[in-house]
Amino acid sequence: MFINIEVERVRRRMSKAAMARHLAIDTTILDDWIHRKRAIPADKLRALSQLFHGCSVDYLLKEGG
Repeated sequence: MFINIEVERVRRRMSKAAMARHLAIDTTILDDWIHRKRAIPADKLRALSQLFHGCSVDYLLKEGG
């Protein structure tokens, strides 16, 4: 599980639906990314990094849980 994506989403008080809208994806895709059922495309990793104010991709992809 990519726990830091969830940590940053919660830290910013953002719902999964709002985050998915920002990334122009469905919430099921977001859940699949977080639970490592699908690979996260490079452009979406960049978008996540920007959404979370410059968090590194390495930080976001740190495994946990």
